[in-house]
Amino acid sequence: MLLAAMQALSACANHPDATAPTGPAVPMPGIQASIDNSTPEVAQRGMSNKTWLWTRGGGPYQVHYSTADGRDFAWLVGETRILRGEWRIDTAADAQGRQLVELCLRYPGVRRPDLSDSWSCRPAGSFFVEMADRESGDPLHLLNRTQAQFVLTKPPANLAEVEAQVVGR
Repeated sequence: MLLAAMQALSACANHPDATAPTGPAVPMPGIQASIDNSTPEVAQRGMSNKTWLWTRGGGPYQVHYSTADGRDFAWLVGETRILRGEWRIDTAADAQGRQLVELCLRYPGVRRPDLSDSWSCRPAGSFFVEMADRESGDPLHLLNRTQAQFVLTKPPANLAEVEAQVVGR
């Protein structure tokens, strides 16, 4: 039986799907369109007065609240301190010379691989696509805190999970 399974797998490897692309990878149209069509105004509205969950990058999951005036408050899994930082919208030229809208964050006095005291910028369209969850307002009251109510001991699945834990305390 093992021999038959190996032969079947070998046949699949030798005869790839004829409909599968064989050239280099191309950007996903939705994500690329988000990047290409992002405007400073749309990016500003997308960040202003929003709480969002970030699960990308090399560091722990992060819950942020970004104010309309450019302040950002970050609560990281495993941390008791609410980090205070800043956000801004910027533009930069891509490899083809086109202007891209970027979303930039910095946290003065913080030196971590995932957050730092210098501006870190990413294309706004991809930044928004990569947010795991986002909602309006500051339901976790990060704006007025320097310390978290408790330590997030595990990565949350979404903001509702974090909000349920906060309400229960």
